[in-house]
Amino acid sequence: MPFTVITLKKTPSSLRGDLTKWMQEIDTGVYIGNFNSKVREELWKRVIENVKEGEATICYASRNEIGYDFKTNSKDISIIDFDGIPLVMVDKKEKIKVNDQVKLGYSRASKLRKARQFQKQTKKSPSYVVIDIETDGLDFNKNSIIEIGCVKLYNGNLEEFATSIKIDHSLPKEIVNLTGITDEFLEKNGEDEKEALIALLDFIKGLTIVNYGNNFDINFLNKSLNKHNLGHIKNQTIDLMRYVKKEKIMLENYKLETALKSYGIDKKVPHRALADARLTYELSTKVNFFKEKIK
Repeated sequence: MPFTVITLKKTPSSLRGDLTKWMQEIDTGVYIGNFNSKVREELWKRVIENVKEGEATICYASRNEIGYDFKTNSKDISIIDFDGIPLVMVDKKEKIKVNDQVKLGYSRASKLRKARQFQKQTKKSPSYVVIDIETDGLDFNKNSIIEIGCVKLYNGNLEEFATSIKIDHSLPKEIVNLTGITDEFLEKNGEDEKEALIALLDFIKGLTIVNYGNNFDINFLNKSLNKHNLGHIKNQTIDLMRYVKKEKIMLENYKLETALKSYGIDKKVPHRALADARLTYELSTKVNFFKEKIK
């Protein structure tokens, strides 16, 4: 659940008591808590109704450019939205003459400059998408994709994509044993391959693709895309294995599970697309050469 922070100044003791039922006071007037958006809105409504002459500010997770949003009842602060970025304008900060009158606040030019500076800062955070697929064999000219999973890091937020794909033949027994995916599962949960690929292209649009053992996944995806006249993957691609080999030159082998353990990630590879993509993403946060490349 999303993390929420509320700060209070000069507010009634009864209001503080109400907040401690849902939140922890970690410093005087500073409360933190984990709860859903419905609880958050009800708490904030109660705060505003009972704050009287005091001041209150709330900050919470949000799907915007910077990953959070905030509200306040302070008369000295205004919150403005600039292309999805919430900015704080502190009144009485700067005096601007308009028609021989004094207007308090930031000039429009100042607001735009600050917004652009903030946008540049947010764009510095790396954005990429990890892709993993499961197939019914190793030959991209003969075999088919049966599952696609992705983890996308974009402006500091993580998003996931997962789909299963119907095929017109039975799965080999060794694939069923390896992945746990069955013919019945694909029949019930699988979707048309072309529709799945269109959704994938939309999800990864414009982002660098990261995977482990690059050629396997990309060859299969491009073969399937070409089959449906959807072109081919044009994104920049990075094979994480290359950077693991640079950092861990003495590994017994470079299977994903071996690489994970060498970076302190003691988890089994389940051979399911989304789960494996999550593990590859976790690995990507540990590989220093990769982090230097992507930043």
